[in-house]
Amino acid sequence: MKATLLSATTLLGLAFAGSAVAQGIDFASLDADMNGEIAFEELQAALPNIVEDDFTILDADGSGGLSEEEFATLMTPPSTDGSDAMTSTQ
Repeated sequence: MKATLLSATTLLGLAFAGSAVAQGIDFASLDADMNGEIAFEELQAALPNIVEDDFTILDADGSGGLSEEEFATLMTPPSTDGSDAMTSTQ
């Protein structure tokens, strides 16, 4: 069976980016300890509905924090042409 699924980061972007943009959130303002990464607790302070499983998906390199690139992925709205979709065969 072939199914088209949205990637997890696209789904998270849909769920959180609008809220973050509306609040004027940017990387520097979230990186409270200024270590160059946003920890789960730092992101959750701005986006209280985010859960650790979502954060883990966003943390593509598994470092335990979001880099500027990983944060940009969260903040980038998904495309409307379907290019964010991936095909899965099951």
